[in-house]
Amino acid sequence: KTVMITGDHKTTAVAIAREIGISEDGHMALTGTELDALTEEELKRDLEKITVYARVSPENKIRIVRAWQDKGNIAAMTGDGVNDAPALKQADIGIAMGTGTDVAKDASAMILTDDNFASIISAVKVGRNVFDNIKKAIAYLFSGNLGAIIAILFALVVGWANPFTALQLLFINLVNDSLPAIALGMEKEEPTIMNRKPRDPNEGIFSGDTLTSVIYRGSLIGIAVIIAQYIGMQTSPEMGVAMAFSTLIWSRTLQTFPARSNSQSAIKAGFFSNRMVILAVSLCAILYTVTLIPGLRSVFSIPATFGLTQIGISVGLALAAIVLMEVTKLILKKK
Repeated sequence: KTVMITGDHKTTAVAIAREIGISEDGHMALTGTELDALTEEELKRDLEKITVYARVSPENKIRIVRAWQDKGNIAAMTGDGVNDAPALKQADIGIAMGTGTDVAKDASAMILTDDNFASIISAVKVGRNVFDNIKKAIAYLFSGNLGAIIAILFALVVGWANPFTALQLLFINLVNDSLPAIALGMEKEEPTIMNRKPRDPNEGIFSGDTLTSVIYRGSLIGIAVIIAQYIGMQTSPEMGVAMAFSTLIWSRTLQTFPARSNSQSAIKAGFFSNRMVILAVSLCAILYTVTLIPGLRSVFSIPATFGLTQIGISVGLALAAIVLMEVTKLILKKK
């Protein structure tokens, strides 16, 4: 919602506000003097209807910003002069004009270098997308790590061998996980990104559905790894470890696709819309094959008998987990 605060005459301000769509029938316009005459209760009652403030003082501007904040709203204030600085500081987001005074710029969180009001919308969109991508990358990393923890704890409880060696986990965390996480940071914005209400500035990174998503995806990865280790153990404990390692790598790598969007499937989001994801997954697959080189197999505790059949099972279990992630996402979206 946009509200006009101006030093111009009330009649002029209302005429301009009507022309650009800020003021409509039923809306109110107040001068600074009229605003001073209102009690806090009266201002709170009429706040939603007041779209134009004319001939206001710096104190009036602060009062207007605070009134919106007291109603639980996120308030952004634009200004360019020295007398705007207190209100710019009070607002959740102070926005100064590029041609404004240094005092106004210092008091602001954002500076419009082109003095274009529409640039605020573009900046908000970019900011929301950056925050979304940070959450996606963190959820991706935590889900993969949770899956490994679940598999390790399960093995300890039932008396199996530890499903991973220290070197295997180090390889996954330093090599395999870094590339997809970076690629997720380059994801385009969600289609509904500008339809959301502003988020609470005090909310944590795991707010909303992020924590639920981490637990669910991590659990699926953990289950896939446990099944893989069980299948491998029918041959030998060493084969069980190799199967668990292979399945964890593929699960965490392919998890990049459902991690791309919280509301859309990987196909709906555009399989090739973020080519960095394709590149990251491809590089991870290449890095995985390095662990299968005869001279390096012993380093990563992979038996010589570990072949295409075992790789196929690992990839199949990882794909099953990914499909469940995507199906669940679609079901929740329909609900």
